[in-house]
Amino acid sequence: MQKTIVIALVLILFHFSIRAQINLVGAAANLSSGKIDIVKWQALDSQSVSVFPSILDGYYFATSSFDSYNSNYYLTGISGTLSGLYSFNTLTNEESLTVASLYTNINEFDMSTGKMYNLKMLTANYINVYEFDINKNQDSLIGTIYEPGVDGIVADAITFDSNNGILYYVGFTNDPSLCLYAISVRNSLLSCTKTILNLTGPYNNIFGVEFDNVNERIYALNSTYDSSFNFTGTRVVDIDRISGNIVNRGELAGFDGFVGGSSCFDQNTGTYMVVGISTGNESEMIAFNTVDNTFISGFVPGNVSEIECDNAAFAMNRYVVTLAKPQQEAGIRLYPNPVVSVMEIESPFSGAVNVQVMSSSGKLVLDQHFNSGNKMELNLGPLSPGIYALKLISGSATVSEKILVR
Repeated sequence: MQKTIVIALVLILFHFSIRAQINLVGAAANLSSGKIDIVKWQALDSQSVSVFPSILDGYYFATSSFDSYNSNYYLTGISGTLSGLYSFNTLTNEESLTVASLYTNINEFDMSTGKMYNLKMLTANYINVYEFDINKNQDSLIGTIYEPGVDGIVADAITFDSNNGILYYVGFTNDPSLCLYAISVRNSLLSCTKTILNLTGPYNNIFGVEFDNVNERIYALNSTYDSSFNFTGTRVVDIDRISGNIVNRGELAGFDGFVGGSSCFDQNTGTYMVVGISTGNESEMIAFNTVDNTFISGFVPGNVSEIECDNAAFAMNRYVVTLAKPQQEAGIRLYPNPVVSVMEIESPFSGAVNVQVMSSSGKLVLDQHFNSGNKMELNLGPLSPGIYALKLISGSATVSEKILVR
């Protein structure tokens, strides 16, 4: 019997190791330097940690986001007397800080387009929905939701359906009740539907909302309390978008608290992740498998928060390759495409440009620097035939295109 248990445990761990190449990025306070480090690692793997000292002295809570379209990790950061939009590219490890007062902590990226959407409540009763152009640091108001009696927006309760262009947000209505807002942002006129959530107990806290773009499900954490407001547990739940039912997928037993802004979702493996505080007051990364509703917990780098999952390879395969922007819209000219050897590139950038080419698996196969982006020649002859994503990076601006190598 003991041998059977050992074999079963080995199989479970082996199964997780196969699928657990989950790339994570976060921010951590460096107690020695007094600065902020950017940390990259693979989930639960203590040997995979890479640390990059940053220019930041601090950052604002729950402001992290990840643009899978361009591999950029964002924070609202503080450096000396400056504060603004901090960017770290997980492919090049380059950083920048742009004075940006429009960036909020209620935001999500559309990984199929690279556009970001913000929710702001500038006055009571009105939730403004903005499309934020990160490259230009400009907001465009695309619609307003009238919600009388509501005077704030809940943090860490927003996610995005990149398949259908829907921003989901769990917040309060004028009932007051928790409800699921479904905000369609790609239509010429913004539309919004609200579904009252059928909560599982007298007091519920819904947070850490994440969208599974493969199975089109909404996952979240649901902490519950009894009538005396005593904590009764936290569960990973599945929110039914039609009925508002909260379906329990599994209890995170042994954890009394969770690090704010630490939830993320790996699209390739269907793994919901969050940093939990165990009953022994230890921080552990929880990896919840939404396929079989089990979880394991373990290593997380010290002092790390604002954790995001690097879903760039997923976005590349699902959206960039199949739904690449038209060349006219991106302001980029490629010739010839398909290409056998040398490709001529004309870009909208006049300054220095970094050209990157990624395979359909998300691997960086070419990285070349040009002093001017007006006209460039790229030798793609050494690459194997197939579909690739070409990225042009100039400062904090990026454009991407699909190319075919024959």
